Amino acid sequence: MHHDSFSNRCAKRVERHSCLALLGGFASALLSSLAPADTAKVDEQVFSGVRDSVVAVETFDARGKRVAGGSAVAIGEGEVVTSCTLIRGGASIHIREAGKAFKAVVRHKRQDLDLCELDVAGLGIRPVGLAGSKKPWAGERVYAVGISSKQEPQPVIHSAKISGLLPHEGSWYMQVSAVPSQGFEGGGLFSDSGQLIGILAFRHVEGQNLAFALPVDWLKELEKKVTPASTKKENGLEWLNRCFALEKKGDWRGLLKLSQLHVERDQDSAAGWFEVGAASIHLKQYRQAVHAYRQAIRHQARYGEAWHGLGMAYMHLKEYEHATRALQDAVRLQPENAEAWYELGNAYHKSEKYPHAIHAYDQSLRFKPENATVWYQLGKTYDELDLYGDAIEAYRETVRIQPKNVDALYSLGVDYAIAGERAEMRKVYAALRGLDPVKAELYFKTYILP
Repeated sequence: MHHDSFSNRCAKRVERHSCLALLGGFASALLSSLAPADTAKVDEQVFSGVRDSVVAVETFDARGKRVAGGSAVAIGEGEVVTSCTLIRGGASIHIREAGKAFKAVVRHKRQDLDLCELDVAGLGIRPVGLAGSKKPWAGERVYAVGISSKQEPQPVIHSAKISGLLPHEGSWYMQVSAVPSQGFEGGGLFSDSGQLIGILAFRHVEGQNLAFALPVDWLKELEKKVTPASTKKENGLEWLNRCFALEKKGDWRGLLKLSQLHVERDQDSAAGWFEVGAASIHLKQYRQAVHAYRQAIRHQARYGEAWHGLGMAYMHLKEYEHATRALQDAVRLQPENAEAWYELGNAYHKSEKYPHAIHAYDQSLRFKPENATVWYQLGKTYDELDLYGDAIEAYRETVRIQPKNVDALYSLGVDYAIAGERAEMRKVYAALRGLDPVKAELYFKTYILP
């Protein structure tokens, strides 16, 4: 910790506030519309707006025996869309809504995208609104609406999260977490504004049951004819599903082998290069990761996750200026990405650009306020500027979230000593004794004894 003269401390305060003032315009322009939603009300608002647009689907064989059941979403008058997998193998398809059954026929089918549009004569329900061009982001809170498995099917809602994205066919194929599979195949994934983001699909891959969302951008592809060979392309949904499954298992060598084979066949695949980068960075092959992420960005410049990964690879290589530039692009493309903001803060901190680091940590906490790691780093950064009162508040938040964080407790105690708050120092000492007697003794000898 620095112990500069009073004038130097004042200079640092001036530097901090002037830099944050310069950053203010960027921050306000970027984040003005991103205030966290009142999550207690969003579920009800989303559900009330879309529940009447999600219906039950049943398929039957030639003898009238039920084969499968799931969900579909109304996208127009007498038109619903669902997963092709759900209706595959059925001789007849019925839509059930409000106690009535309607016969459905396939109007458009893209098995390579797993999307089927059905015509349902007499079905007069309100269609959903489709999401615009705004790209979803990993970590985004979303809402899955499907049909319950009760005797009389009813729509139900579950809060979920987008856990991963890969580019495919002009949009973003999504992995989704916290969605029940029973009755939700073919159901809708909605944003917090109630717009349809994608159609739900469930697959058993690499020994795991995973949920995916087929993006609404693909609906405009339904009328396009495809050759049978194109449905077996190497970069099809099966390959993407395997990538997501290997990531979830943490099988990074398996993922690296799979993705390297893929880019050998398709040098222009941004998703393939991204997965080479993701596997490489976990295997500590950082130069290879840099190359792979740069290739992904070469083929898809607005690939926020690739910019984030590139920044992380540069951080591991201790090339902080390169990391800073990559992470700046990551947060411009994904201003809600709390992890990218945190890593940008770390890059600034390593470059001793402490006011910029404080700004980045603040933005990370805007989206994940209970992240103790970010609070701790924020406290360390305030210490670098001798802003001990601000550091104390950051360390207190760290300890509130992680009461057994010895490093945060010790740092808090040091700053209490600098501030001359001896009553608080004794509280820290008592807490340290219960967690780490050696560190408690060091603190007692260094700061409490006269």
